[in-house]
Amino acid sequence: MKRLWLLILCGLPLQPAVLANEQPSVNASTALTEQRSLSREDVGGLITGQTVTQNGRAFYDSFATAWSERDAQGRFSVAVMERPTARFGSQVFIRYGNRQLLQLALPPNRSVIAPLGAAAADQVFQAILDYQLAQFLGDPDIGRDEF
Repeated sequence: MKRLWLLILCGLPLQPAVLANEQPSVNASTALTEQRSLSREDVGGLITGQTVTQNGRAFYDSFATAWSERDAQGRFSVAVMERPTARFGSQVFIRYGNRQLLQLALPPNRSVIAPLGAAAADQVFQAILDYQLAQFLGDPDIGRDEF
């Protein structure tokens, strides 16, 4: 009964299965039994952006434009994250997989941000190539997760 009052107070629509305290059954339809998988060709290289400020968005736009020129085949997916702070301005982090490849502070002058994004794309692309080369060659003294 508490659940019914909670649903009414929240303004949620009541369904017959909720009123009868029954769990709705899941029919095994063809849509549920189909297993879909995305291949690398379907998705391509993704550039995700988690920016908050206008300067962060300007950096992301210039980075993404330069990145699409570097990684034309779409082999690598990267994430651009911004953390604005009152003391240090906006901090930008670029990650590839579980690795943070670049951290930098955005200047308040927006005219400097576009070349900074292009330079960051060059630096991150080279860092990814170096990382993959190190994984391919392998160092017997270092484990795979210690690069």
